[in-house]
Amino acid sequence: MIGQRIKALRNEANMTQQELAEGIISRTYLSLIEQNTVYPSMNVLKKLSERLNCTLEDFTLEDSDKSVSLLNIKKEIKWAENQVIVSNFSKLPQFLEQHYENLNTLSKEEQAVTLWINASYLFHQESYEEAERYALRAKAIAETFKDVTLHLRCLELLGQIQFKKDKKDEAISYLNEANKIAIFENVVSMDRISILTYLAQFYSRIGEFYVSINLCNEAIDYNKKLKTHYKGVELENTLGRSYRALGKLDEAEHHFNRAVMYCELSDVTFDYIGSISNLAMLLNHKERYDEAYRLINEANKLMDEYDFNHPFSKYIRLHLAEVMINKGQLEPASELLDQYAHQDPSGYGYELMGDIAFKKSDYDEAIKYYHKALEGEDIPYYFVDAVSKIAKIYELKGNYQKSNEYLKKCIKLYEEITPNMI
Repeated sequence: MIGQRIKALRNEANMTQQELAEGIISRTYLSLIEQNTVYPSMNVLKKLSERLNCTLEDFTLEDSDKSVSLLNIKKEIKWAENQVIVSNFSKLPQFLEQHYENLNTLSKEEQAVTLWINASYLFHQESYEEAERYALRAKAIAETFKDVTLHLRCLELLGQIQFKKDKKDEAISYLNEANKIAIFENVVSMDRISILTYLAQFYSRIGEFYVSINLCNEAIDYNKKLKTHYKGVELENTLGRSYRALGKLDEAEHHFNRAVMYCELSDVTFDYIGSISNLAMLLNHKERYDEAYRLINEANKLMDEYDFNHPFSKYIRLHLAEVMINKGQLEPASELLDQYAHQDPSGYGYELMGDIAFKKSDYDEAIKYYHKALEGEDIPYYFVDAVSKIAKIYELKGNYQKSNEYLKKCIKLYEEITPNMI
């Protein structure tokens, strides 16, 4: 038994129970282990092996003990893999503390999976550099396997990491590599759908809207073959955003509606709130302000009811303010913006404050807020509106030279973003 083996190794090392246990566990707990009354965790075994200057395998000298211990570890790895697949990361820390990836008794496949689990958890924790290191280690092992599933998952994760690090070209390169492998190996699975979904999202973000639409439709075709709706919400929202950017507003509305319907099939999540918001802002753009207000107001109520603390929560508030402005509800919109505009690093909130000042014909105040919006961290595409609004104000004030100056700035911004949109 493992307890007897630990005792034997301790005696061989001429150590007392207190000397072996110190800083790891209590002497009493070690005594219980040696009596085989309790079974230690892998983390404890690892620390004891380091102090005894032996391997974990030395603790399981008997084949039967060794087999049972290894079987339990394999089960734990499979369990943790499934937790990552369903995005349930809260239960993983205890598993990760065991550092199973360092066990020589595991197969290469199990070592690679454990590294990928580590990388996925670190990505979820926004530790992107460390996540990348683990993902690259997993990929180096996985790319030698005949089964490409884990290799594809590693490439997909690396793509997500690079995109979070604002390395868009590298992100798309990883995902394109994964897609090429999937095509060559004739992979028809949810992993393929996931790769296509992220590719579509990333291409949409850089302005490649037609490419994004084609990738979304390809993913939807695979869903039909598999009789699933995997990533359905993400795919419909990406289609909606891409069609809206292309000015195809009816198609965009169709897909945003589908995204909302997908969300309504399950419990309320922030994806549901985001989907409602997408639809509301499209209707706002189509000047259907009453419908837009009803939806965005519902999104805000749900956010309060379920107490969502999401990085994009502030934008749901700001969207409500924008619709209020278009409905002429300037005072409640102003109160919302006083509360949330300063939380928004993009400058969108200050642009809305400028819109309120403009509607009140307070042009100097409007220009001040529009300039503040231009100090934000948003991509240049979204600054065009603020610059054109400044140009319009100067035109209304009769200062045509200044108006012309800002119109030229609009043209310059368009020139800067055009290469990203081709």
